[in-house]
Amino acid sequence: MTATSPPATGGLIDPFPPRAYAWFVVGALSLLNMVSYVERQILTLLFGPIKQDFRLSDTEVSLLAGAAFVIFYVLFGLLFGRLADRSNRKRIIMIGAVFWGLATTACGLAQNFIQLFVARISVGVGEASLGPAALSTISDYFPRERLARAISLYTGAQYAGAGLALVIGGLAIHIVAGLPPLDLPGLPPLRPWQMTFVIVGLGGLLALVPMLFVREPVRRGVIRAAPTGAGTAARSELLAFLGANRRMFVAHFSAFAITSMLGFGTVAWVPSFFIRVHEWAPQDVGYVYGGVLAVMGAAGVVAGGRIAEWMESRGVADTYFVLPMISLSATAVFLISALLLAPNAGVALGLLAVSTFLSSIPVSLIITALQAVTPNQLRGQVTAVYFFVANILGVASGPTLVALLTDYVFRDEMAVGLSLATASAVITPIVVIILALGRPGLRQSLARAAELYAEPSKP
Repeated sequence: MTATSPPATGGLIDPFPPRAYAWFVVGALSLLNMVSYVERQILTLLFGPIKQDFRLSDTEVSLLAGAAFVIFYVLFGLLFGRLADRSNRKRIIMIGAVFWGLATTACGLAQNFIQLFVARISVGVGEASLGPAALSTISDYFPRERLARAISLYTGAQYAGAGLALVIGGLAIHIVAGLPPLDLPGLPPLRPWQMTFVIVGLGGLLALVPMLFVREPVRRGVIRAAPTGAGTAARSELLAFLGANRRMFVAHFSAFAITSMLGFGTVAWVPSFFIRVHEWAPQDVGYVYGGVLAVMGAAGVVAGGRIAEWMESRGVADTYFVLPMISLSATAVFLISALLLAPNAGVALGLLAVSTFLSSIPVSLIITALQAVTPNQLRGQVTAVYFFVANILGVASGPTLVALLTDYVFRDEMAVGLSLATASAVITPIVVIILALGRPGLRQSLARAAELYAEPSKP
């Protein structure tokens, strides 16, 4: 990869690219983000047949959705974060996208639990390349006052992807059910769920086409002077920066990592809730809940970015923590009501639609806060550190936490809704308290960032 050397000091540099092209770049990256979530989340709709064919428990299939993906996603994320701060970000993204598409295809070729586990690890390795490089790229295409809106579109794509994973999965299940078994040399005939992985993995490679027209941007917001001196190793610089802003980062990392635990646990097990409790067919869950997740989740992310801009323009300096405190508290009310109090599936779905919208409001703010306080040469690494913490607690632990409650506390697979409600009731107050305690640290970090590095003038 070609190294990119940032300028040694901050100040005015090249003007921002034309706004239309900047939004095209966001669209290209958002498409890839959406596809990555399709290939990451489609497993949740296939829990049933995988569990039956490989004779697994809820806890074991939850490891495929969580730990198998996250183990190397977070480790390689740290490496890709470092590369994103030093190398060509477009090239990192494109190589990673090819790798995770082929790894998703490999999931469809797995013949046992171990092979599927390894294939899921490979998906995580590929997808680890996207987040740090994409967010660093977007931050160099937009001035500070428009950054939340741009990042909200990119992060909103993950909800569209998670929803489309269920919709596409339901459609693929319907299509492959009418196809003859697919025979490949050296392998038994592929089952319908395996063919679904193959179709999604190979088809997702088409999302790389718009990236061919994306240019590597000029790096902006480079700190005027490294806190630890020009000759200090990059790792020491990162640690010094995190230490100087520890009040903000401790609250941010811990609160939003715990939140992601509940979020990923919900997305992973709500389909099973409708299948088990309300007796829906898997493809119906895919179409209906997938559509709700895609539309309401993406709408909530975009709305969150706009609301945050409005709050900041009216002097709310700690918007990035205040708005999540409000929206997550409201989310818990609607989520618990949907799982425990709804008299039928229709009411449950309506309440879940509202909770999905509310829970997605903070998503873009989580990332925007990191970009706002971090100098350019550390953005990829700081983002990767956050993804490390959030994914260990969220993706790896969220689905398994719910499964453990179902398997070992309530001891009834029909209690999956009660398990989700219990997790929400415990986690939400903890998150709100952490964010409340972190508000002064966030204000201090934002003020420190304004002093340490200069942003270019508006286009």
